[in-house]
Amino acid sequence: MSTTNFNQPTTPAPYGSGNNNNDGQKRLLTIAGIAIALLLGTTIWLAVGKYKTGQELESLEMNFEQQKTALADVESKYNTAVAELEQQKGINAELDAKINEQVNQLTAQKGQIDQLIRDKKDYRSSLSNMQAKQKEYLAEIDNLKAQVGILTENNSKLTTEKEQLSTNLAQTQGELQATTQAKAELISAKTQLESEKTVLSKKVDRGSAIDITKFDIKTLAVSSSGKEKANTKAKKVDKVNICFTTEANEVTEAGEETFHVIVVDPKGTPLLNDALGSGVAADKKASSDFRFTTTATTNYQNNEANVCASWLPGEKWIAGQYQVKVYNKGYLVGQSTFNLKKGIF
Repeated sequence: MSTTNFNQPTTPAPYGSGNNNNDGQKRLLTIAGIAIALLLGTTIWLAVGKYKTGQELESLEMNFEQQKTALADVESKYNTAVAELEQQKGINAELDAKINEQVNQLTAQKGQIDQLIRDKKDYRSSLSNMQAKQKEYLAEIDNLKAQVGILTENNSKLTTEKEQLSTNLAQTQGELQATTQAKAELISAKTQLESEKTVLSKKVDRGSAIDITKFDIKTLAVSSSGKEKANTKAKKVDKVNICFTTEANEVTEAGEETFHVIVVDPKGTPLLNDALGSGVAADKKASSDFRFTTTATTNYQNNEANVCASWLPGEKWIAGQYQVKVYNKGYLVGQSTFNLKKGIF
């Protein structure tokens, strides 16, 4: 007798053996689609980038060519303008200088335009301005040339008038030649007379100066009571009296006469003190001034006279030889010396 088992479990099929195969295929297809899309996108991006780069290169090449063309055009117009200006030279130096100034201005404008082109900026208005300037310069030159023509005509008239005046002048000069020669002779004679008069005047002036025949110089020590005693020791001397005898001079007018006395110490230095009467006088022979130590005055009556001057400087003297010079009316009329000795006491 056979036995039947109910509800016996059946062996299950492997997991995913059906639906799982379908899902795997779908995933593969999806991945492949994505990869294809990415590849296609990359290809398109590269193609577009290459196209844009090509366009940019082409644009740059076009700009460079345009710059070359623009620069060449500016150069051509500049050269033409300069050549037209240079052709106007040769009339006179003033006009040539003006043309050189205009050429320099055009050169500066050209430099500005060239820079605009290199900077890829609009240069056309500047170029038009340069061409307008060229026309303006040419018109200015024409105006100057016209003025030169007027001046030339005026110069011709002036030349004719000058020639006529020269003829008249020659005739007048001929008429005045004898008078001029006579005048020159008179001037020469007058000059000679004036020269002789000057020499004579100097002689008379010098002749009126009163010369000195002899000196009497005394060095003195002065006590506190004012008593004076002769002394020749430098440390003891306080004062010097300078007396001299004048000669008779009839040329000089009678009246008060002033003599300028200079005392020079052994070192060659004049003794001076403005507070004691020193000053400045003229040396007519040397045509210069000199400083004097003191003065001596006298009422001169055209005869011999004894005149004295004194010098009390208020300071000690030094040992050695002193020189004395006397001037009258600006001339040296006499000189002498005196000595002071060294002394212990």
